[in-house]
Amino acid sequence: MGKKQHQKRAKAKGPAGDARADASLLTDAGGYDWGWPRTEMAAANLELIRRLSAGGFSGCAYGLMSPDGPPFLSLVGTNLAGMKSAMALIREWSDAVGPNALQLEILLDDPGYAIALSQQPDLLRLRLTGLDTVLQPMLMTTSVMKTLDTRHPFLQQLAQYANEPIAPIVLTVAQQPPSRPGTLISTIGFRPDHANAIMLPGLNIYARAEDRPAFSAVRGRHEPPPELTKRFPDPDQSPQALARQRERRLKAALPKTLHVLRHRQDGKALLDRAKAAGCAPWQAEQAVCNLRVPDFLAYQPNGKAKRLAMLDKIRSVIVEPASTSFWPETIELEAVLEQAKLDAAFLVRRLDKDAKVSGILADLNAQLRELGHG
Repeated sequence: MGKKQHQKRAKAKGPAGDARADASLLTDAGGYDWGWPRTEMAAANLELIRRLSAGGFSGCAYGLMSPDGPPFLSLVGTNLAGMKSAMALIREWSDAVGPNALQLEILLDDPGYAIALSQQPDLLRLRLTGLDTVLQPMLMTTSVMKTLDTRHPFLQQLAQYANEPIAPIVLTVAQQPPSRPGTLISTIGFRPDHANAIMLPGLNIYARAEDRPAFSAVRGRHEPPPELTKRFPDPDQSPQALARQRERRLKAALPKTLHVLRHRQDGKALLDRAKAAGCAPWQAEQAVCNLRVPDFLAYQPNGKAKRLAMLDKIRSVIVEPASTSFWPETIELEAVLEQAKLDAAFLVRRLDKDAKVSGILADLNAQLRELGHG
């Protein structure tokens, strides 16, 4: 998996769940609405925590690279080899998606401070699922946090520096210096390891707890842990949300097909015929796209259930090359209308589980209008 070897996507498993999914696929008979929300999760593993633990991570140290700067911040631990290993992992992430891969936060918590390290959520999603793909999973990440009861005045200066529009800082690791009886650890000199240093474009330092963003990982010493929910938040099923998701996912998976339908004369002609026969514009586009999906199967299976399961799997991973040939005149209007009917039935079943689903496109569209999705 290259740069993704330290990550994995969480998937629900189980015979009962598989059976329900198979029954649903057979009921839908190939119908699918690309706007309907899918609950997916991407999870980071504990590798950074493991390596920092092996390095005896105990806090951070800071200073200037030279009299003219820039400043640096060193992650300090009792085992330099272990800290270098953690730095190598952060370097892998940075090489993959940029220097913002590591989210490093500091909260000034008098008389000391707290430091938290985690993965930047949007860049974690990028490494797991790619850029502009159909998948847009919820994220579960991990963080490492340390609280310290003293701080050097330089950290206050660093907080002011971090608020500048351009405030790069060098991230390094260092061996924790030996303690000296009667000497504050914050006043003991140390030697940072600059071999694999990373230039961060900025640093998040919060002077007050209320300055933190909503999903900050850093917390003060006396703050209670955040409240955790045991269920996913309810997805947005409004017509506007479904339209946005449908547009985004179709553009990610089948951009060539959408381009031909919207900009080439033969594509526009097919859509006009479908609209004249009772399809909404978005229904006609989606139906044609769904008719194109089977072209991406590695082979055509014999069994109906297996074919439907394969189609369901590839919808989330296909990316249509720009070189793909698409000739709208090869698609029959009757096939578009039949697919639009299946797609509309798919949506009606999910918007109203007690609905009696019609087998006629006009009736299905009337049901969708009553449900606010016309």
